[in-house]
Amino acid sequence: MKEMSAARKKRAVIALCLAFLCAFSACAVQRGRAKKAKKFTWLTMGTGDTGGSLYASGADIADALQKRSETLRFNLKASTGSPENMKRLLAGDVDLALITADVAAAAKNEPGGETLRVIGAVFPSVSQWMALEESGLMRVSDLKGLPVIVGPEGSATEYAARAALKALQVPEEGYTMNGGIGSGADLVLSGRAKAVHALSGVPAPGLEKLATAKKSTLLRYDAAEIQKILAAEPQYFATVIPKGSYPGQDEDIPSFGVKCLLCVRADMDEALVYQLTEQLYAALPELAKKRRGFANVTDKAFYLGELPLPLHDGALRYYRDQGLTEEK
Repeated sequence: MKEMSAARKKRAVIALCLAFLCAFSACAVQRGRAKKAKKFTWLTMGTGDTGGSLYASGADIADALQKRSETLRFNLKASTGSPENMKRLLAGDVDLALITADVAAAAKNEPGGETLRVIGAVFPSVSQWMALEESGLMRVSDLKGLPVIVGPEGSATEYAARAALKALQVPEEGYTMNGGIGSGADLVLSGRAKAVHALSGVPAPGLEKLATAKKSTLLRYDAAEIQKILAAEPQYFATVIPKGSYPGQDEDIPSFGVKCLLCVRADMDEALVYQLTEQLYAALPELAKKRRGFANVTDKAFYLGELPLPLHDGALRYYRDQGLTEEK
């Protein structure tokens, strides 16, 4: 009996030791899990109309940044475009925003505009007019006296459309209507409008949908018309809509465009902007392959040249570290 009692005591001690070891291991695992638990930094990005490229391009940028960071995550906020994004950014409703260079340049003179900063130019927004092939329309100047969709009210798309129509002496009153690119394309498809305008990366999802649904035509500007438009807006530049951008498009279409900038406020944390800039710059080749509209982004002259806003200190520090700029 004494031997059995001793054996039992021995087993009890062993069991107690095992229990202690298990408890210790469990605590260690929990501590390890706690260490591995990541604290996400959520940022909201102002984009655009879901029928245009601002929203889709914003989603691509957010995805590329998230893949390169264990802690950064993004919410996308749809809007009517650059002017609304600029207002939301200045109000603190979004942390980053896609804003065209013409709107950014004008914003410098608005209250609070001096706090706007840029990380880089991410793609060109290009003026694109689309009509159904059966309409017989070929040129933007053919739109005289016809109902057209110029873009969301107060948007850079509307501003560019009206600038073009004015330069071409196409009457606006009574003929132009506001609407998103996607909804405008639906109006063209139904016959309630003859053409829809997008100031957008190429291709614009709404126009792509229209050209897929029914044979459509991109309307042209001639060289003299483009020069008139550029003379009125210094942020615009001559470009083309490359052939093959839309179904049935077998040649380049001359047009004009404007840089679209990724903007932040001056008070955004410098280390955070440095991180964003580093990840964005690393993602540029991937973005250029993913979407035709990002093709220019790997060109340093496009990405960093002739920006209408100052670089954020965090972005500037990264570019200096990489030898990409000598700006101080």
